Amino acid sequence: MQRPRSIILLIVWFLWATGKDLDGLARFATTADYYVFSSIGATWIYFVLAGAVFLLNAASVFYLFRPHPAGYCVLLAALGAGVAQNLVTTAMAVRDIPGVREAYEIGRELRGLAVRREAMDMIFKPSALWLSAGLSVLVYAAIAFLVRRNRSNFMGPAAYAAEA
Repeated sequence: MQRPRSIILLIVWFLWATGKDLDGLARFATTADYYVFSSIGATWIYFVLAGAVFLLNAASVFYLFRPHPAGYCVLLAALGAGVAQNLVTTAMAVRDIPGVREAYEIGRELRGLAVRREAMDMIFKPSALWLSAGLSVLVYAAIAFLVRRNRSNFMGPAAYAAEA
């Protein structure tokens, strides 16, 4: 059975998101997101949010390869959880921009990446943080559109083959 390109794109998106989430959980101490929650003494919130998003993204990958009616809801829930995580983290980051910036710099240095002061000055402003969160929401909305457009894929192989 050949899959439509939009399903391939969804598979790539959710595989990437799952890997990114797993990386964030494994190397949490080098992420600015972890700092945001640790700065208020709520690191457990980071792990709850990141863990939930990871599990939903992993389940989404499963349902993209093995279509089932529940998969449609799981993909939408994964996208919603990702948006919620981004917005909550951004809202908290705006409250402590110098600390988040320092955590971001340390994380980049630990990974052997360059830290450009000019870029940091542009990135770590409330307007820039909210702009990036808004753009992220737009990307999630585009992915949600693809999920919605391919909802018939989750009715199982028989229904999917009948529509092709």
